[in-house]
Amino acid sequence: MKQIEMNDSATSSHRQQNLYWNQMIELKVEAAYIRRYRDALGKKVTALATSSGGIAAWAIWREYAFLWGAIIAASQVADALKEVFPFTKTHKAACDHAISLNSMFIDAQLEWESIFSGRYTGEQIMTRLHKLKKLQHETERKNFPLGLATKDAFFAEAQQEAQDYFASTYSVV
Repeated sequence: MKQIEMNDSATSSHRQQNLYWNQMIELKVEAAYIRRYRDALGKKVTALATSSGGIAAWAIWREYAFLWGAIIAASQVADALKEVFPFTKTHKAACDHAISLNSMFIDAQLEWESIFSGRYTGEQIMTRLHKLKKLQHETERKNFPLGLATKDAFFAEAQQEAQDYFASTYSVV
């Protein structure tokens, strides 16, 4: 992703501000990425869920009772075992991770306003940056202790979303 930069008057003043700004961009990309990842897994989890429509259809088309019975039995087995499937556990972790990252981003935006306005010293900014990085690391470690593979298409979309977001919210290019 082309690095999003603030206008010259904002970037020339403080290196610490730039570091925090870049971390905020990274956080936004990560939040957008995990949301896409979660949604893709959610489709698989939904497909696995038992369909009440199937039971209703069975009542209507009784001549296919054996077929519908097999479908309903398979659905019930899949529903009972859904917690065993790795993607259901990963989906839950992705849901939790998305919530955490979005919450962190909201807090980072609030903090950015104080940083940008010059209310914090360089040392205070670095302390806040350290805290933000540590929170990102801890939530990823908690939700994905073995790591999370990157899907290039999701990552590219997340980068574009972040770029569009920062361009429209903060008028940066």
